[in-house]
Amino acid sequence: MPHITFRCGCGAPVCQPSVSPASRVRYLPTLKRCRPSTEVSRRRHVTKKVRRDSSVSTPAVVSAATLNTDEQVIQEQIDKAASILNSMMEDIHQEAFVSGAVSELTGDEPEVSEAAAIKNAVASRMEQLDEAFLVALAAYIGAAEEQGDSALAGRLSRIQQQVLQEVSQRLPPEMRVLDTVLRLLSRSERMSTLRQSASGQGDTVPSCDIKRIQGAALQLISDMEEKVAIPDRRLLARLCIAREEIAEVVAEHHSPGQSGSAQDMYESNLSLKNQGIPKASLAFLKELLTMSDKAKRVAFLKKAFLEDFEPGKPVAGASAQQSVPEAVRPGGFLSCVTASKAEMASMKGVETTIRKLDVIRQEALRVLESIAA
Repeated sequence: MPHITFRCGCGAPVCQPSVSPASRVRYLPTLKRCRPSTEVSRRRHVTKKVRRDSSVSTPAVVSAATLNTDEQVIQEQIDKAASILNSMMEDIHQEAFVSGAVSELTGDEPEVSEAAAIKNAVASRMEQLDEAFLVALAAYIGAAEEQGDSALAGRLSRIQQQVLQEVSQRLPPEMRVLDTVLRLLSRSERMSTLRQSASGQGDTVPSCDIKRIQGAALQLISDMEEKVAIPDRRLLARLCIAREEIAEVVAEHHSPGQSGSAQDMYESNLSLKNQGIPKASLAFLKELLTMSDKAKRVAFLKKAFLEDFEPGKPVAGASAQQSVPEAVRPGGFLSCVTASKAEMASMKGVETTIRKLDVIRQEALRVLESIAA
């Protein structure tokens, strides 16, 4: 095998003998032979990309409940991903290189293509390839592209696509449908996808009971909003919008309350008279109802959904590690609006308030659309 000198982004040669382009990835995460300042810079670069791009390269339904905002945890995840990726790249290179070398000697077609080698390497490690690995992998792809190493970036991208394909195939039908919906920016496309799946007429999405999709959306929103810090507000915004649209499709297929849809059961547990309603959302809604200025309401909604209405507070009698977010969350807020309307449905003389609740709901959805874009 020819001797190759590979130079990293700083221009320093990192290896001389028997280093193929395919095995360069071992130097991408750590750059052990580069100047310390370069290694620190690279790690900061990848960590920043992990924070910024975390929802772009992963199945959205996987990201929803697993993203972490702790600095130390992020770094540990990056290091773990780097180790797995190095091992994977070595296996891919060895399998593809040996097959290619034999092919050159015999003149026959290679027994193992790069695509097959990637598939084998991914399949043998699926139990290790979690959402954090995908996030870190996306960051390494970006780092390789910024260094101008198109060959390395291309191979990493092909690994990424194979992992995503494997992950998607292992998701239950309702999660696969929801993941597809969350990636569509057009309301008409989302509604069409949901209706196709619910009717069993979809060519690109699996058939699934719309109530199961609804239940999956509710669970993901709950998982995200129970976190003290929301790791991805854009993804949460998309989930909340999808939940409202799924409810519309449920209404098309089932009369209100029929068989107790997931939304019906969820909303029935949210009453102004019990502890199911988020207190911060209720207080925020009451404040919005007193505002006659639309621009002010919209500004308040945007601030609440992006920055939290109030900080988290420890639960009385709980340990320091146990806390409940006492902040406005978009999913909880929309449910609060729905519960408020339900409470007023049998009352008289509250028509004006009900109309204003409808206006606030629409304003909240438009704010979420701006965040989700």
